[in-house]
Amino acid sequence: MSKIKKLNDVYMREVIDSNIFMKQLDELNAYIIFKRIFNTSQKCTTFINGKRITIVDKDYTIMEYSPCDKFYNVRIFIDNNGNILEYYFDIILNSQLKNSEIFYEDLYLDVVYDTTYSTETCEFITLVDENELIAALKNGEITKKQFDFAYEIAIGLMDEIRMKKNKFINRGLQDYKNYFDN
Repeated sequence: MSKIKKLNDVYMREVIDSNIFMKQLDELNAYIIFKRIFNTSQKCTTFINGKRITIVDKDYTIMEYSPCDKFYNVRIFIDNNGNILEYYFDIILNSQLKNSEIFYEDLYLDVVYDTTYSTETCEFITLVDENELIAALKNGEITKKQFDFAYEIAIGLMDEIRMKKNKFINRGLQDYKNYFDN
């Protein structure tokens, strides 16, 4: 059995005060979720291009798309100056709306797309958590078919990103700006 995650809880462990807003975007056949962070117990950081980068902190935003027709969710980390730091794609089996919240069945494997802003040199795509996917297969948490499916989706997604054809990345800050303008 793959992991079931509640979208509103992902990357919110350190968050003390926030506002979460969700709406449906018919033009993208997706839901968009804004997690506006007002206060945290501590910063959440990651290493990008050898440098520690804060991805969750006071006055940061996590913008997420949950497409109805794709096998991934994309989380976008935006700093307090409105700069996109990173796109984080969870490879999933499915997602569903329950009581105005999105839940998804995570397939362990993830794709990370770091922006030129965060790397300070170039865009960079990484496949991560392969060890979690392999362990899930060995432990019987997923089937061989699901294992292969996760790789198929991730490889296709990385190709799409590399060819600059991902519709969510291509939107840049468009939806973020619309959120703050309204």
